[in-house]
Amino acid sequence: MAPQRPGRGHGVSKAVRVHPRSLKRKRDEDQLEELSQRVASLESRPSTPYSLFTELPLSQATQVGLTKSHFKTLTAIQAQAIPAALQSKDILGAAKTGSGKTLAFLIPVLENLHRKQWTEHDGLGALILSPTRELAIQIFEVLRKVGRNHTFSAGLVIGGKPLQEERERLSRMNILVATPGRMLQHMDQTAEFEIANLQMLVLDEADRIMDMGFQGTVDAIIEHLPKERQTLLFSATQTKKVSDLARLSLREPEFLSAHEDAHSATKS
Repeated sequence: MAPQRPGRGHGVSKAVRVHPRSLKRKRDEDQLEELSQRVASLESRPSTPYSLFTELPLSQATQVGLTKSHFKTLTAIQAQAIPAALQSKDILGAAKTGSGKTLAFLIPVLENLHRKQWTEHDGLGALILSPTRELAIQIFEVLRKVGRNHTFSAGLVIGGKPLQEERERLSRMNILVATPGRMLQHMDQTAEFEIANLQMLVLDEADRIMDMGFQGTVDAIIEHLPKERQTLLFSATQTKKVSDLARLSLREPEFLSAHEDAHSATKS
C-alpha cells in the first residue's frame, strides 16, 4: 500500500476542546444514573433498617442540606417511610407529631423531583397539605433548610395575604405547602394555576384535616389532581374518615407504623 501524504484529514492530529459545561452535564448525568441504580437496589436490601441519613441513596444536595441542618440519625418512621417513598410507593403512615414524619415525606419529595430532573418549566411537582397554618409554616421552614442546595422553587399557600399576591407566584412553584381551604380556592379561582404535571401529593396529619371539617375540601382537591401520582398520607390515628380518604387516594400503599420512637433525639 502506497504511503499516504499528509493532507486534509490525514496525519494531522487536532486537539478537541471539551466545553466545561459539557463536562458538568456528563458528570451530572453519571451521578444521576448512579443514584437511580442505588434507589433501585433498595428492593434487595436486608431487613435491617437504616440508622443514618448518610446510608440512604440521596443526592448530594439533600445530604448537604441534612448535614447543615444537623440531621444525622433516622427516627423509626423515617427509616421505614423514606426507602419506600424513594421507590415511588404510596404510603399510609401512622405517626404522631414529634416522630420525625416531616422529613419522612420532605426527603422523598426533594429526591423524586431531583431524579426526574424537575425544572421551573415543569410546573408544580409536589403538593403538601397541612391542617393548620402553623404546621404548614413549620413544614415550609424545614423544607427551606433541607432543600437549600436544590434549585426547586417552593411556596407557602395558607391565606392571610391577598389572593392576588399568592396567585402571581403560583405558576412558578415546583413545591407547595398549603392548607386545604386556601389550596382549593386557588384551584377554583386561579386560571393560570397548572397542576397537570403533579407527581406527588402529601397529606400530613390527615386525621386532624378530617376532624377540622376539611373532608369535602380535600375530596374536591383530589378530584382536581392527576390520577397518576404518588401519595403519602400520615396520620396519628386511623379513623374511619382517614381510612376512607386513604382508600380513595392511595394505590396499593405500604402500611407503616412508628408510634414508639427511640432512635433519635433530633426530630422534624
